[in-house]
Amino acid sequence: MTRKWTLLIAYALLVALAALGARAGEPGKCPYSTQDCLNYMAAKMKTSGWIGVELEIDEDKGIYRVERVVPGSPAEGAGIRPGDVLYALEGITLDDANGEKLAKVRKDWKPGRVVHYTIRRDGADLSVTLTLAPMPADVVARQIGQHMLMHAAADVATNK
Repeated sequence: MTRKWTLLIAYALLVALAALGARAGEPGKCPYSTQDCLNYMAAKMKTSGWIGVELEIDEDKGIYRVERVVPGSPAEGAGIRPGDVLYALEGITLDDANGEKLAKVRKDWKPGRVVHYTIRRDGADLSVTLTLAPMPADVVARQIGQHMLMHAAADVATNK
């Protein structure tokens, strides 16, 4: 299964949303009320670092392929290109088996922090270093809006 995601805070947003947990028996559903979730996301995303790539994620293979690099982003400045595969962060392979290690590394991702990725490009591993930037307001608004639509759909499905 392949999905497209905007990697706003260098894969950390996925962890932040996963940290919200799941409603009992409904994996992937946010357990908080719409307002509590909105407040949490707004506070978290305001202070989170951002690299500026959109990824195509192949969940079956665990591949994080860069589909687009946002102009003017830290990723662009570091030389990340569409087609690159994010392979490791701070030397830790990006896969489910390393979830706890990656969560520790991403725990305090703030603007200004320097991070190191290993990317795969044309069969070769390359090291890239970038400095996280503040998340742009339009990106914050889009991500919160998308998540709030999931809340609305869940509320309609359960007749709330």
